Amino acid sequence: MKPILKIIKTEMTHSSLLSTKIFRKWTAVILVFALFNLIGGCYNYFKINSSPQPSTETITSLSDAGKTIIIHFNNKMWLLSDVLVKNNSVLGTLSEYDKPPTFKPVKADRPNRYLTRASNNQRFLLNEVHLYLDEFTQMENSKVSIPVSAINKLEIYDRDTATTVGSYFLGTLGYTAAAIVVIGVIVALTKESCPFIYTWDGENYQFSGEIYSGSIHKPLERNDYLKLATYHNQQSYSLKITNEVREIQHTNLLELLVIDHHENTTILTDKNGQIHCLSHTMVPNSATSLSGENVTELMSSKDDLFYQSASTQPDLPVKDGVILEFPNQGKARTAKLAIHAKNSIMLDYMIGQFQDLFGKAYKGYMKRQQDATEGQMRQWALNQGIPLSVYVERDRKWEFVDYFNIAGPMKFKDDVLSIPLRGNETVPLKVKMEYGSFLWEIDYAAVDYSTNEEVKSYTVPIKTAISENQKDVTSLLLNDDLKYYTQPSMDNAAIVTFDLPELTHQERTIILHSKGWYEIIRDPVGKPDIDKLKAFRNPGHFNQFVNNQLKQLEQQAN
Repeated sequence: MKPILKIIKTEMTHSSLLSTKIFRKWTAVILVFALFNLIGGCYNYFKINSSPQPSTETITSLSDAGKTIIIHFNNKMWLLSDVLVKNNSVLGTLSEYDKPPTFKPVKADRPNRYLTRASNNQRFLLNEVHLYLDEFTQMENSKVSIPVSAINKLEIYDRDTATTVGSYFLGTLGYTAAAIVVIGVIVALTKESCPFIYTWDGENYQFSGEIYSGSIHKPLERNDYLKLATYHNQQSYSLKITNEVREIQHTNLLELLVIDHHENTTILTDKNGQIHCLSHTMVPNSATSLSGENVTELMSSKDDLFYQSASTQPDLPVKDGVILEFPNQGKARTAKLAIHAKNSIMLDYMIGQFQDLFGKAYKGYMKRQQDATEGQMRQWALNQGIPLSVYVERDRKWEFVDYFNIAGPMKFKDDVLSIPLRGNETVPLKVKMEYGSFLWEIDYAAVDYSTNEEVKSYTVPIKTAISENQKDVTSLLLNDDLKYYTQPSMDNAAIVTFDLPELTHQERTIILHSKGWYEIIRDPVGKPDIDKLKAFRNPGHFNQFVNNQLKQLEQQAN
């Protein structure tokens, strides 16, 4: 069976999968649309965050951030440069604004699209701030003075990640009858995820990933560690935490782990917050899927050519994964297993399908889950193959050693686990990563037997955290306590800043340490399907449920 949302690069590299049955007739459409996107560029989307009568401080911060200021007055637009905020007035120089904003008029109540192709790159829109005026004073040499009180509206253009990603998938599928079926997958993307994190690169906020993915009930609140981009000559760091999906997000803590280290060393943090230094990473000598397919090439580099479940068997296997054989471990006592992986959108979609079985009893089920224990929930998830389980071959038997937390579907994530070596492991070392079929996408795996080097690390607390309505929420995110920064709607966002220490080594790595949980908002109707729900108590039943749902999609596609 072919995965529904297979990345096209994997399709072209992994030609053996082209013979699979499910959605075979989509393959040509996928190839054509993907090739068109590679040549001509894809549509991306931005959204408009607006606020009435911004404060002097807001205008100053936007100007200091290097934003492009656009003035609107009497249905005309100008570029405002040399911006200075003084005595409750905005001073600057007006010039012609000669860039068309989009192909269509910008609309504040819906996603707007922009191009990123070389011949017409509209990324500049993501750096724009638009001020709508009631009045201004014209002075000499195109100088103007604008009373802050005369600004009746401020609009900031931000990337709309959920709509952009959804459009890639829907655009790739094309207008086939089966596309109607998978719209549910795209809708699921906008309903079930976790907080999105963006980092400021000096010009724009760049999407960095998701935090505490899979923590959909209060007992599942957990610490999360997300590696962030570093930018040259930084004395401060700014990021944005947003809610862009139908859920209520509760963030307990945000802080930075700043690690200074030697060159040619990669720093990763495991799920427990332990810092690991990788200086001698080795990719696998061989990588084989559980169905026996050679996927070594897919595991050898971070290139988004990833392994995802695929099967031609009439009865789909409920578990999938890869078996990795690494170079000889020698006398090493620890193996650091590094991966570049993420969950598939299929996981989000199938969790939604499972929740819909509760019908009108869904809200009561969610309330009862708040009283369940963390141990019960995590064990259930492991039994269902939702996390990425790791096994080592010892005495010719597979032994479970640990698991990677859910990473989320929006971006590949770097993660690491430390595996103790007892001396009875197979030589060379053999590691198995296993999960429920179609739930993970693995781009890269490597092992490092070296000991951790000495590094200089800092825990950096928040300096400021300001929400989209200019409310100071710093105290809610500063400590691991019972205070939460709650984001209940899809327009919630906060800008968070940190002061960085001086660099002490050749290189620097920045990790975002967060803690929190979120509630998925769904409105299923009808009676709960009690018989089907009871079956989910059995280990592996969620994976069988996934397979049954895929077979139904196949029938609707044919």
